[in-house]
Amino acid sequence: MIHVALDIGNVLVHADFKPFLNKLSKSLNITLEEAMYFMNRSQKLHDLGLTQMSDELRDHFKIRSPITINELIDDWNAVIQPADYILDILNKMMAENDLQVALLSNVGLEHAKRMEVILNHDNFFQNTTKHFSCHVGARKPTILYYHTFLQLHPAFEGCVYVDDLQENLNASKQFGFKTFRFSLEEITGANYEESKYANKVLELQNFILDQPEPPNRRWH
Repeated sequence: MIHVALDIGNVLVHADFKPFLNKLSKSLNITLEEAMYFMNRSQKLHDLGLTQMSDELRDHFKIRSPITINELIDDWNAVIQPADYILDILNKMMAENDLQVALLSNVGLEHAKRMEVILNHDNFFQNTTKHFSCHVGARKPTILYYHTFLQLHPAFEGCVYVDDLQENLNASKQFGFKTFRFSLEEITGANYEESKYANKVLELQNFILDQPEPPNRRWH
């Protein structure tokens, strides 16, 4: 049995917030800087499960129209799109190599529910262990986030951990994770090359499968 922990954003799903920020700026007649400030502030609270995006939009911008709120929420949800090719590969690895997958993500309650739909690729989501910031009240890269994950799921001790942000990988190393940086944005952006994309994915597969699985024991 092989264990791997995966970030979601920019690893399993494409997450481009630029269209939403542009829509927010245009709809509410605010600067992009103001839109970005709102996102940075609200996203942290949202990730911790302390608020909903609809409430943040309504309270911060004093929006009274439910139509405007609903349109903005639809645009906010639309920034997340599944990377089907990655999900296909992981499903195959789970079937052929007895791969056990944990999803480690900074995500709010609304997007946590949306992941059930976005990642419902041959029951991928249902077959994974979930550790979402909104459910544990801690965000990556805090020590509490990783500590809680290993307390709840000790079988993943010493496993491969894949994330697109180096700060998250660095924080996880003190807990014994074997880290691999993988970013969909970097391999599918403006400089996309099919061979480069395939090679990076193959590198990820080999890294996961080539790691010796440590003895399962409860982490202290």
